[in-house]
Amino acid sequence: MIVPHTRTPRCLASRHLIWRTAAAALALVLLTAACSAMSSDDADAGGDREHEAFTTEVMHSEESMDDGAMGGDMDDEMFMSEDEMMDDGDMDEEEMLESAPASDEGDTTALATSVPDVAANLGRDIIYTARIAVETADVAAAGAQATSIIEDLGGFVFAQDTRTQGRARTTLTFKVRPQQFSAALERLSNVGELVEQTVSAEDVTGIVVDLASRISTAEVSVNRLREFLSQATEVDGVAELERELASRESDLEQLRGQLRSLRDRVDLATITLSITESVEAVPSASMIVQAWMAAGDEDPCLGYKDVLTPPDGDVGLCIEVENNGETVLTDIALTSNALRFDNDDLTVPDGTSLARIEPGERATATLGYTISDGRIAGRVATRGLDIDIRVSAVPVTADGAELGRLARGAMLQLYLEADETSPGFGDALSGGWGALVGIATGIGLVVAALLPFLPVIAIVLAVTWWWLRRRRARRTAGTSNVNGT
Repeated sequence: MIVPHTRTPRCLASRHLIWRTAAAALALVLLTAACSAMSSDDADAGGDREHEAFTTEVMHSEESMDDGAMGGDMDDEMFMSEDEMMDDGDMDEEEMLESAPASDEGDTTALATSVPDVAANLGRDIIYTARIAVETADVAAAGAQATSIIEDLGGFVFAQDTRTQGRARTTLTFKVRPQQFSAALERLSNVGELVEQTVSAEDVTGIVVDLASRISTAEVSVNRLREFLSQATEVDGVAELERELASRESDLEQLRGQLRSLRDRVDLATITLSITESVEAVPSASMIVQAWMAAGDEDPCLGYKDVLTPPDGDVGLCIEVENNGETVLTDIALTSNALRFDNDDLTVPDGTSLARIEPGERATATLGYTISDGRIAGRVATRGLDIDIRVSAVPVTADGAELGRLARGAMLQLYLEADETSPGFGDALSGGWGALVGIATGIGLVVAALLPFLPVIAIVLAVTWWWLRRRRARRTAGTSNVNGT
């Protein structure tokens, strides 16, 4: 087994002091260079963020070096790896500041003044998002226009959700370059009537720098474990190193995935456009339906909603339809499930019509019924009867366009008086005759039910008679034999 070269504590302490001093000096130089490139207004805020980011990176480097020193068995190459890691982290920050895309000042408009375009010039990592809601008469055409606008700006459609039931609606999600963000907002807001617009910008520079530093540290740790694994000879040590290596490689891939996802959101701004079909205002349509009933020869329109009548008599029905809306009502239809009538059965007074009712006008219709033996229109009313009145009409606008059918209804209650007269001879005779007819009807039903079984019944009766006769003959013969003996 190879034993690493061991260094004295004084040597290790000297190396710690050297690397920490070098790291602090390098961070100070980079901070000074970054601050000198910024304007006086933005230098304080930007410098504080850069100082915080690089301080975090230096702390990671120092922690890595402290971990290496505590091991006590690392050689010079391991400390050089820590130094290279710190230098690589600084270079990543410088490259990020130099390679950040500059904003397109020509595309900046008054519509997106809330977007901090200056941040792009400073090399910040900004996530731009926006939500726009518009209304238009033709949702499909507006969606095609919006897609064409984004494609002309170099973007693409990321997602789409369309609904056609009720009010048509489509939701489009676009991805564009940050340089084209303002221009895209201005053009998309013009595909219909702008209802709502929300724009946001999130600075994630510190998160990006932190993830990059953690990835660098993780890569160094993984490489170190791989080197240890290549030098290990004992089975237990190899198994332990393999488990630890797998865990750290998994953590490294998660960090890389988070960084890729964050950079994708930075590189492409997200715009969500909702297009909803606009609904034109139409005149309101409305009607009032009232109904009454009256007994005898009274005017049914002077009647009541609850009527008490004899078991035998006449009643009148009155229905009034009033147009209290702003639209003409046509094709008025009156029906009832309880009384089973339609427009042809109704009587309409002169001067009114069920074919057309102008706004503010009303139409009246009447109908008479005869109650016999507690029944009206074939329905039993001895326990009371709920009478439903239903009226439907088609509103028509001034230009002749038909709207959806309008329906209203009313309810009436009909009650019959109890018959309190004493029964006479005729009633008794009628009752007896009814009972006799009922008994005869029952016997006839029984006979009719047994007719198909008559052959079977006859056979059963014949067999039973023969068996009884034979049994009687045997008993007689037995008695004769006993007497003879």
